[in-house]
Amino acid sequence: MTLQLHLNKSGTGMASRTACGRNILRTALSGNWTDYKIQPVQWRCIKCDTSKQFAVNTRMDARKTA
Repeated sequence: MTLQLHLNKSGTGMASRTACGRNILRTALSGNWTDYKIQPVQWRCIKCDTSKQFAVNTRMDARKTA
């Protein structure tokens, strides 16, 4: 099994979650949006890539550049 980077979604401390629904404490690697989007696609979590949080962050980036 390879290590995958998970996208941080919300919460702080023990209540923190990733975009795919996992607890932050149970993931080996997790990062905020700026860290997540610079990683190669093969290192990202597939569920995080298809999550609503990923779509929201992508739209916000598009608005900032437009």
